[in-house]
Amino acid sequence: MELKPASTPKKEKSEAALKLEQHMQGLLEPGETLLGVTAASHQKSVFSGGVVNIAVTDRRLIIQPLDRRGKDVKGDPVFLTRDQIAKAKFSRNGGSDPSGILMSQVAIQVKVKTTGGEKYKFSMMDGQGNGLLGGLSGGPSQATAVQALRVFLGESDAATEI
Repeated sequence: MELKPASTPKKEKSEAALKLEQHMQGLLEPGETLLGVTAASHQKSVFSGGVVNIAVTDRRLIIQPLDRRGKDVKGDPVFLTRDQIAKAKFSRNGGSDPSGILMSQVAIQVKVKTTGGEKYKFSMMDGQGNGLLGGLSGGPSQATAVQALRVFLGESDAATEI
């Protein structure tokens, strides 16, 4: 399956989202195509985490740490090619309590292990929410980025439900 660059109208994005997407564009190599950008929480350990911007390109993932409000760049980006990814797993994010059940409808968790042994655990909205939760799921640009991420990480069929 081949993905095409995201063509989300700019009027749907906030100023902060546009600023971050512009920053991610500046990290691309010549000829590299940006397929999608998504915000995610990054769980570093049981007691620490942060917010990141994940850009999916035709060649690699770019993981850019953000400040605690998710609006400004904080730190150096991590670049991962397909060859550097040993394993990836997608699952629904949620729990057995009422809020967890609601979150399982619109949020996913992505775990990535690299060939160098680094582990990344991200939680993000999937952009696919319907009905009451539709507006909370991130919308079309989020859905495009999550689909691009699934394809990049080797999901067999990006159109299937997680």
